[in-house]
Amino acid sequence: MSPITLPVILESAPGQADQNAFTRDQFELYDGGVAQDIEYFRPDYSPAKIVVLVDNTERMQASESEMTEVIKALAANLYQGDRMMLIGYDEQPEILEEFTDDRKKLEAATALFRKKGSPKLLDALEATVHDVFRLQIGITKRVIILISDGYDWESVTPLKTALGDLERENIVVYVLQTADRTYGAPRRRALKPVDLIEKLAKGTGGRIFPFKEAQPAARDILQELSERWYQLTYKPKGVNPINTRRLLLAVNDPKIRLRTKSEQPGEPF
Repeated sequence: MSPITLPVILESAPGQADQNAFTRDQFELYDGGVAQDIEYFRPDYSPAKIVVLVDNTERMQASESEMTEVIKALAANLYQGDRMMLIGYDEQPEILEEFTDDRKKLEAATALFRKKGSPKLLDALEATVHDVFRLQIGITKRVIILISDGYDWESVTPLKTALGDLERENIVVYVLQTADRTYGAPRRRALKPVDLIEKLAKGTGGRIFPFKEAQPAARDILQELSERWYQLTYKPKGVNPINTRRLLLAVNDPKIRLRTKSEQPGEPF
């Protein structure tokens, strides 16, 4: 079975220890309940490819000017080598600006926000995985920053498929969560928006921030990508590769908190 590499993000540690201070012997990894031998645990200093995926629909509870300020904050906090793409979605996703580190281009692209139609969020995520990130060969830090309340209107893509593809490709989803346009109302044949967001973020090892705290969130997200991102590599043993398995990463110091994706999807036929 081929080795698997997981993105691991350090949330906190005593004194925010130096990235090189950790060794593989400090961690235990369980794949499908089976203890695994960790081959490598090392910091990832490579630049990030970031897609900012913006709900561009009419009932989105954030104005164009508010979203523009968020894009400016994210662009201002890019580290050297990082590149950001801006995509707006309604019934279809649309690239508003290609990967760039040019703040002026990213800010100018926000003029294309139009707030029309209904949000096919899961379809937009699936298109981003297949049409954007699968073309980024050799990039280990691949991130989606989703600006949304989590509302999805009848996407063709099931959540299981979208989440599985994000996990398989090691794409981490951060969410800047706007106010819920449904006000928490139960939905037929669909998850509540807040539940959908939670599954996307926790399933991929990401985080959720309130949209109203987007300015400090932008700094925190980009700092995580640059200073607290690791790679863990192991060769699975004792598991069936065609099955989706739960992952558990444990650490011998309770003061250290880590995040990684919650599952390893089975290998497609």
